[in-house]
Amino acid sequence: MITEPSQIKASLDKYISVEDGKPISDIQYRLEWYRIGISIPMDVYCSKKPSMQLRPECQITEIKEFEVLRGVVLEVNFKIFVIPFKNTEKNEELEEDFLKKWFTKQLKKSAAPTEIKFGPNNRIYYRAKAKDSGLSQIQSYSLSGKLRVIDSEKLEKIISAPVGYYSELGCGLLLLD
Repeated sequence: MITEPSQIKASLDKYISVEDGKPISDIQYRLEWYRIGISIPMDVYCSKKPSMQLRPECQITEIKEFEVLRGVVLEVNFKIFVIPFKNTEKNEELEEDFLKKWFTKQLKKSAAPTEIKFGPNNRIYYRAKAKDSGLSQIQSYSLSGKLRVIDSEKLEKIISAPVGYYSELGCGLLLLD
């Protein structure tokens, strides 16, 4: 049973694999919110189509997001849950203006935000090391809105790697629709 967020990645590694039974090494996931002990909605990305040992609480939806980018679509909706800095103190009380500039820089001229909504922002409580008796905490930020696609190939590379830090806690996955 998962009792705190840092156990989620290990659980995904255990239940998701490719056809030959080997685990997928580049799994990223995004949680909508953290309430451990009940069903947790999450989005999962991996570079290959996974096979999964299905559990009653799991649902899989296949999304062909890259096909959208390669078409004639110039604008896409996005959402991302991020922690911009590795240092806990630097993540405290970041201004929306700073977050917009930081996110735009992370896009590396592959896309430009045309609309950004902020929040809800959450504190994540997690066990930094398995043997720790107490929980650590860090501030995370949610951004959503619209992106104007400039270079779809560059954008695909950004989607396939976490943006920011703490991907093991469900942060950094840029989702497009």
